[in-house]
Amino acid sequence: MGAFSIVVTISDKKLLKSVEMAGASAIRINSSHVTLEDLQKFVSYYEENCSLPLYIDLQGAKLRLSRSQRVIELKAGEQVILGSKCSELRGILIDPRSLSYLSPGIKVSIEDGRIELQVLKTEADCARAMVLRGGTIRPSKGMNISPHPINQIELSSRDIEIVLTTKKYDFIRYALSFVSSPSEVIELKDLSGRAVASKIERELPFSKIEEISASSDELWLCRGDLGAQLGPRGLVDFYDYFSANINDLYKPVLMAGEVLEHMVEHPFATRSELCHLKDVQRKGFSGVVLSNETAYGSFPIETIKTVLEVTSDE
Repeated sequence: MGAFSIVVTISDKKLLKSVEMAGASAIRINSSHVTLEDLQKFVSYYEENCSLPLYIDLQGAKLRLSRSQRVIELKAGEQVILGSKCSELRGILIDPRSLSYLSPGIKVSIEDGRIELQVLKTEADCARAMVLRGGTIRPSKGMNISPHPINQIELSSRDIEIVLTTKKYDFIRYALSFVSSPSEVIELKDLSGRAVASKIERELPFSKIEEISASSDELWLCRGDLGAQLGPRGLVDFYDYFSANINDLYKPVLMAGEVLEHMVEHPFATRSELCHLKDVQRKGFSGVVLSNETAYGSFPIETIKTVLEVTSDE
């Protein structure tokens, strides 16, 4: 069994040196949460201050709230407006493409299902929805409609611009969101000349996952979006089947999504998280991707050390 990989998501470049020293294997930055200018500045700083590989997470076919979204608190039972030009203080900003997929009765989940809405009415430039499960709305957070409505066969103009700007750095890798076909991966690899991690974030036939794996350098199984898409039982069934066949993929596979979620706010993991982490390793996963635990959590170093302790061969 090789070394267990720990990909650490960060939002503050001041953490770079400390997470590297704590034992991170690689760093991830989500390009959807920063401007292209800020990303360029981050990569230049990274070149001088970190020796680990850097994954730039590309949006791909993932639906997201606008980067201009206000931070607002939603409560169950209230109604909100979704649209690309919301002037209301409590409006939710989405792009016209996302709006076109909405119709009355559809449920919309935000930030891996932490917030849930149900569409009541749609008009040409907006939709009205009821809040079923409240929470804090923040800019650029992921948005899910089930089933996921997009099979994107080519990179977006923004993703292409990011790749063209950053591919000159030898330490760069790319993680592509909501991959549904090997053609997306091949396009990205041809454009970048860099390693690509394909993020499995929707239910796909295993034969399709095998095709994606053959074109990729590694896979990430992303339970956050999968859970929002499939619901509790659907997620468990998909995870069980995927894990039972993981050795047929012949590429490293990393687990992502709420790996040690308790450690976002606490300096220790739950017992169930610790046991599940070891079980993930035994099933054949090559590592984990830490998200909120290190990007926004209060105990990023403790989280890395916990993963190392549980997955060590010693």
